[in-house]
Amino acid sequence: MAEALTVDATREPYPDSFFALSWRFAPDPGRPAQTSRGLLDDVLAILAITARHELLIPTHVHDGARRIALEVDSVAAFVERLAALIDAREVGPYLDEIGGHGLVARPDGARVRQDGLISLQDLRLGEREFSVVTRKSLWTPIALDRSFGFEWQVELADLNGPRLERCLQEIDVALDLAVEPAAHELDREQPIWIRGFKLFTSPEILRREFACDPPPGLASIDRFIAPGA
Repeated sequence: MAEALTVDATREPYPDSFFALSWRFAPDPGRPAQTSRGLLDDVLAILAITARHELLIPTHVHDGARRIALEVDSVAAFVERLAALIDAREVGPYLDEIGGHGLVARPDGARVRQDGLISLQDLRLGEREFSVVTRKSLWTPIALDRSFGFEWQVELADLNGPRLERCLQEIDVALDLAVEPAAHELDREQPIWIRGFKLFTSPEILRREFACDPPPGLASIDRFIAPGA
């Protein structure tokens, strides 16, 4: 275990976890009065929010086995290019992924580029359905990634976890769709739990690692325990 509150700040890119975390947005069948939108209105709204938060600046789409680069200088231009591909029937209204890069805020004050920080996946544009997905664990106080080293990263989590939460909250408000897992649910499916738009390391992992090797300066893990855990 690292002897500091953060993992090595020079380690880049931040490795993927061995699992994915996602929020699925879709119309609520119990609310038939929801406003219909143009085919790409949702995508434009979502990407404007993710780009403003510097979590997903889109650069490409995945359609089946194809990765199509759309290197442009703005979200609006990206959506225009995507609309042209759809109009030309080069891609359909169902997309596997819209991906790109974001910026990770580091404890040293720098912001570093990270590919695949978050992405949009399983998009059904005509049905207003999509998922926001991340395979990173830098949002939480213990790194759970493919290095299989359980390292404390409290400062990294404090800097980036709230950024993701605010971004998802803005998407939720902007689109007024139902979301799974629901805000009142505590999703315990993965080692990182989901409550609303906030992520929590499993309390079992937190308590074990804190008992074995607490990081200097951290007196309690209470604030990292999910409500209702």
